[in-house]
Amino acid sequence: MIGKMMKCFTAAVAMFAVSATVFAQMVDNPAYLEWAKYKPGTYNKREMVMDAGGQKMKTTMTMTLKEVTPEKVVIEVKTEMSMAGMPPQAPISTSIPAKIEQKDIKPINPEQMPNCKVINKGTEDLKIGDKTYKCNWYEVEMEMQGMKMKSKMWINDEVLGKLVKNETSSPMVSTTTLVEFKIVK
Repeated sequence: MIGKMMKCFTAAVAMFAVSATVFAQMVDNPAYLEWAKYKPGTYNKREMVMDAGGQKMKTTMTMTLKEVTPEKVVIEVKTEMSMAGMPPQAPISTSIPAKIEQKDIKPINPEQMPNCKVINKGTEDLKIGDKTYKCNWYEVEMEMQGMKMKSKMWINDEVLGKLVKNETSSPMVSTTTLVEFKIVK
């Protein structure tokens, strides 16, 4: 009798563990939804210029959509650095799943980010190349990995990745700017 009770108890615990995993709060992944509305070949290209005590470095990152399925999107990330002696880096492919747990969603709006205090905000037209983007901008103070920094970011919901420009100052100064955004139809 005790053996049967133990087997039933063990089975109940196993079923509970499985059901907790199966019924985890899986939701649409905002990053997947953003990329999945485009066709392969769509890309965005950003340039980051960093100045760390007079040492300047420029990095260009191109994110290209390679594949769209109901389960995931595949993005190829190509990074080029303008630093003496730095060899070209091989592109890296990454998969973004269609569903993730609710707790894993990372907010894009600075007003919802943890450890981020919005100091000022507004709207501004920002001209990048021959295109003008209507942006919401935010001046923020934030802390990441124990380091305090100030940042001003310009966001446009129609741009893949949302970020049009970001200026950050901490011990290091960096500016990230959208260089190109191309939609394949």
